[in-house]
Amino acid sequence: MRSYRPFNVYEQLSTEGFYEEANLDKDEVKKVIFMVMEDYIFGKSLRKLKDPSWRVIFNIHYDIFRELCDQLMRFERQKTSNHQGLFAFVVLHFKDLELDWAFLENIRTVRNRNKYEGLDISKEMWKSAELKFDLYISAIKKEIENRLH
Repeated sequence: MRSYRPFNVYEQLSTEGFYEEANLDKDEVKKVIFMVMEDYIFGKSLRKLKDPSWRVIFNIHYDIFRELCDQLMRFERQKTSNHQGLFAFVVLHFKDLELDWAFLENIRTVRNRNKYEGLDISKEMWKSAELKFDLYISAIKKEIENRLH
């Protein structure tokens, strides 16, 4: 699917049946969040290595962010395996987070080009995403914690 606005992505994927009903098990969400945040701490430690793999660092942070979005989506009793659809859903249903759709499309595209086309991820590519990854991971974790209580 080409890059569209979040509403267009959501509408198309809804029509095609990409969104499914999901159970909300708060204990499961807590366990997943705990593990994801352990991964986040580890991913942050990799940034301090003398000569790190920026590809590995980027992909760890992407996976953490995606998993947090997936857990947040559970509060709306929905799930999807489509990353673009996941991000569109979160942008549309959690507007207070004020997520930047262009950034989400960029990181998704970088990740896909790495996974499916063999494009490496440079230090510059990582550095251009680092701050927003950290901000968005923090904001979504906080939103999930608020909904858990």
